[in-house]
Amino acid sequence: MTATPGRLGLSRWLLTHTRELLRPLGLAIVLRVIGQLVGVALLVVAVDGVVRALSTGNGDVLGPTVVWLVVLALVKAVLRYLEQYSGHYVAFAALASLRRLFFARLAPQAPAATDGASSGDLSARATRDIDRVEVFFAHTVPPAVSAVVVPVVALLWTAIAVDPMLALVMLPVPVLVVAVVPFLSGGLTWRATRRRGEVSGRIAGHVSDSVAGVREILGFDHRGARLAELDQLGRASGRAAARVSGVAGVRAALVQAVQFGGIVAVLVVGASRAAEGSSDAVDVALAIAVLIGIAGPTRAVDGFVADLDASFASAARLFEVLEREPVVTDVATATPRTTVGSADAVRFDAVSFSYPGAPRPAVTDVTWSVAPGSHVAVVGVSGSGKSTLTALLARTWDSASGTVLLHGENVREIPLSDLRGRVAIVNQRPFVFGRSLRDNVLLGAPDASDEDIASALRTAALDEFVASLPEGLDTPVRERGARLSGGQLQRLALARALVTDPDVLVLDESTGALDPATEATVRERLAEWAGGRRTIIEVTHRVDQVLGTDEVLVLDRGRVVERGAPRDLAEADGPFASLLARV
Repeated sequence: MTATPGRLGLSRWLLTHTRELLRPLGLAIVLRVIGQLVGVALLVVAVDGVVRALSTGNGDVLGPTVVWLVVLALVKAVLRYLEQYSGHYVAFAALASLRRLFFARLAPQAPAATDGASSGDLSARATRDIDRVEVFFAHTVPPAVSAVVVPVVALLWTAIAVDPMLALVMLPVPVLVVAVVPFLSGGLTWRATRRRGEVSGRIAGHVSDSVAGVREILGFDHRGARLAELDQLGRASGRAAARVSGVAGVRAALVQAVQFGGIVAVLVVGASRAAEGSSDAVDVALAIAVLIGIAGPTRAVDGFVADLDASFASAARLFEVLEREPVVTDVATATPRTTVGSADAVRFDAVSFSYPGAPRPAVTDVTWSVAPGSHVAVVGVSGSGKSTLTALLARTWDSASGTVLLHGENVREIPLSDLRGRVAIVNQRPFVFGRSLRDNVLLGAPDASDEDIASALRTAALDEFVASLPEGLDTPVRERGARLSGGQLQRLALARALVTDPDVLVLDESTGALDPATEATVRERLAEWAGGRRTIIEVTHRVDQVLGTDEVLVLDRGRVVERGAPRDLAEADGPFASLLARV
């Protein structure tokens, strides 16, 4: 895991991933700088005209001043519009780019990065945290550049056209406001803002878990404890927010004091120089106009620094996900799709694997082959490593040692999109999206024909249920399949796998919610679907349901302890017979 960089490193990281937007971002910066310089010019022209009119007693000099003010105001308005348009174009385009990048980087990390993570926290990173990064592009880079460039240009003009001494007196104001005050407070706000972001992520995860597990919470009367935990997280977030606000308040007060102090200093020094004859009232007035004019650009640093820390805290949370190394590395070379050949459909050669942080290996030195077109079963008690073998076959994890082969090809040398098109896994607890039945069936094969869908539904024994619905396949399904029974969910997941026409179909405890009659129908139709051409690997602890398979592999503590024809194993005095006796 790459260490999370500081604010400068995160700035480079954000700009690197949005480099195609640097040109419009540069345009926004230029427009902002020119627009703010025009704003300073407005004040200077107005003050110059009024002071000269008062000093000469001739009001006619105000005519050209008014014309210049109108022209400059119109120019500033146009520049402001173009700067806002280009700046927000960059910001929203950057957010879209970061969202695409987030999911593109997260997908290869799954399930390693998602199984142990809070879905609420990941959702918060993909939505709220990316939205907060918008501050960096729209309200940080252009204001930060203009906060430096505008005072430099304005002070240079003052030194050349007005009085170099007055410009020197004014110099500490932008230096203190832009650099010193933010630097002194930066560490405090950065730590407090990161803490608030972490707590907010935990709150999102807590709320997500509470919504998903609301039945269990109500059933076990756990409401009080959940609310107490949420209150505790809320208080922690409030303390972090209070620290951020407290520092921001002190910083704002210091900025105001520095800027008003600068005006007083210019008045004192200007009056002294006017008494000496080195300057006059016009010079002092123009210097004050410039100082007031650059107050806005320099004070913008204080305006965005707190939001910027929140933006960087969100960027750091995104960095943790986007730059995490995936446990499975994809390959780019396409592999022609192979069906049944002379090689084993699936083969494990001395395969061992341990989950990160697990006390013992999940599987150890497993060697096993599956004949093409066969229906085999992997059985064993819970935690024996059954599902791990299928995960290694589909490369959701990679084995620590040994080789997994699919039709003679090392699965590590097959592109993931190709591999997962050839191996379909039906899990015990499938996820159903809050869309129509059709959309859920077509998840892995969006171009499948109506005939393909009908065939998959029939094989999964879901055809009659769909036909009974008024809207048929267009019936909307609530998220997570809340309106479907457990058996309907499992058959929907099976149809979704079948419509992809896989070479190897893996059934991972995927018939446990079916009644005996429906399960018998599904098994009969699956045998018809396979037809000796497709391979079925069934993972289950229900050993009485696999007596009709071609072969059984028995695992115990991750090791192969027995394999053979199920009828033969049932008659032997071995592990399979022991499992069968428990039924």
